[in-house]
Amino acid sequence: MAKFLNQPETHIAVFGFMTSFIWEMLQMPFFDMGDMAYYRKTLGCTLASFADAGIMVLAYWATSLHRKNRDWMHEITRSSLAIYLLTGLAITIIAEKLATAMPQGSGWQYSDLMPVIPGTGIGLVPVLMWIIIPLLTLWFARRQPRRDGGQASDGKQQGTRYD
Repeated sequence: MAKFLNQPETHIAVFGFMTSFIWEMLQMPFFDMGDMAYYRKTLGCTLASFADAGIMVLAYWATSLHRKNRDWMHEITRSSLAIYLLTGLAITIIAEKLATAMPQGSGWQYSDLMPVIPGTGIGLVPVLMWIIIPLLTLWFARRQPRRDGGQASDGKQQGTRYD
């Protein structure tokens, strides 16, 4: 169990879910939820947070494949960060386009408070989410012990090996 808990993807998933849930709850005024009960809104935010965490793990895997290194977060490069953020941003844009195009009640709708990126129909808040939350998630995840007990490029010990 300790081996599973100390994987970089587990750290991304856990911190991704926690930070996404806070964002999802705070962004509620930017979405039109009609007269939905508070419990249903919270459940919707919970499910969206799981999806957000899943997107972050997929983006992390895409970057890991590119870098050929699952621990790339400990030695971030511009290209790694670009792949991580752009993968998630692309998925987010597709999800937003599909969901907001659905009939009322089956997807989600923006409220009048949502700033929309001109010419796209995409809300600015979900785009900002994909920039802020994944970066914050990486920041938290980098502070967890490394799988290999190795050192970062600055020579600091990163944790204990649990393999």
